[in-house]
Amino acid sequence: MARPLCPLCGQHPNICVCADCASVANRRRLLILQHPSEVGHSKGTVRLLQQCLQNIEVLVGESPASFDALGLEQRLQHPGTGLLFPGPDSQPLTAESARDIEQWLVLDGTWRKAAKILYGNPPLATLPSFHFVDAPTSGYRIRKAPKAGQLSTAEAVAHLLSVTEPGLNTQPLLQAQQALVEKLLAFVPPEHR
Repeated sequence: MARPLCPLCGQHPNICVCADCASVANRRRLLILQHPSEVGHSKGTVRLLQQCLQNIEVLVGESPASFDALGLEQRLQHPGTGLLFPGPDSQPLTAESARDIEQWLVLDGTWRKAAKILYGNPPLATLPSFHFVDAPTSGYRIRKAPKAGQLSTAEAVAHLLSVTEPGLNTQPLLQAQQALVEKLLAFVPPEHR
């Protein structure tokens, strides 16, 4: 017998957070490039973003061929596209530095897999890239980040939107993530938290 799954998020009812997802009317478009290994992962936060954000699209792939089949190159022609990813040529993200960016490209996966998407798809290197100046402390306690200041995809998007759309309330994104963290930690023995 198949286990029951939420028809909206595809997760087991014990970890479904659909009831905790409130709508956020972001003006700037978000295009998430998600590594295939993250799809359906119970710890993933992109599904929270899909539930909450009104202006978001997710493309799943890794190689140029997989993204070509999904029409990534056409989407990158959108004027004012920027990439959120730290690097030697990235600039600090401020409301002023990002004022002309209308579409944000965000990579979803482990840091290693996100870098593989970036470096494996040369058109991404032509985009203006940005990094956080003062990233908030992560509340995502169910996965360890390799370095301090690294955030889950939901936290990164919430911070990105709070900087680029100052009047936008991004707390629903963080609250949905917190609900997910609490539900997942409920299955972990206290000595392993």
